[in-house]
Amino acid sequence: MLRPFVVAVAFAATLTLTATAQPPAGFRMMEGGPFLMAMLVQSPKVQQELKLTDEQRQKLQELVEQLREKMRGAGQKLREAPPEERQKQLQAMREEVEKQLATVLNERQGKRLKQIALQVEGYAALGRPEVAKQVGLTEEQTLKVRDVLQQAREKGRELFQQRPPDRQAIRQKLQEIRRWVDEQIQPLLTDEQKKKWQELVGEPFKLEQLFGFGRRFGNRRGQRGA
Repeated sequence: MLRPFVVAVAFAATLTLTATAQPPAGFRMMEGGPFLMAMLVQSPKVQQELKLTDEQRQKLQELVEQLREKMRGAGQKLREAPPEERQKQLQAMREEVEKQLATVLNERQGKRLKQIALQVEGYAALGRPEVAKQVGLTEEQTLKVRDVLQQAREKGRELFQQRPPDRQAIRQKLQEIRRWVDEQIQPLLTDEQKKKWQELVGEPFKLEQLFGFGRRFGNRRGQRGA
């Protein structure tokens, strides 16, 4: 079973994948980012929230395994790609994951899953062009958000270079960085933009319920998560 560390890693991946500079060496690119929804849909609590049928659960398990095989090695390619090309690849990968999930989930379930994923990401999700557009960020706001995420990335740069990694310390630090990101970005938004953001994230989902969900996306079948 996964520990709270996983959600922290998903947030860290969001910071890394939405940044324009090269990700830190050794970072697990396949955690979070385009695959966050594939991770979340394995959570029993998320499955309960989505009201999945037994048939859907089985199909999703098979689908996640197929996505893992299909996307194997994508992390290295992303690390080597120039920033603009990396963004295009990430968007294409995200769209592919959403497309595949839509073959199993109905419209209501797909919408709710996206909402939960945005709640996990927090305001860091505004670093993604499609989310920034939905909220209606101006060019100036977009640049400020990027600056905040870059600072957050710098704050966490050394965390994943520790050998062996201190997971408790990493989780605590990432939680602190996440709160800092939200505190920095929220004042940048107008009341109308905050309203649009709330519409995107939907009803609050207790994120602490995720502190025990299934295998980590990218693990081999039968292996235990981190």
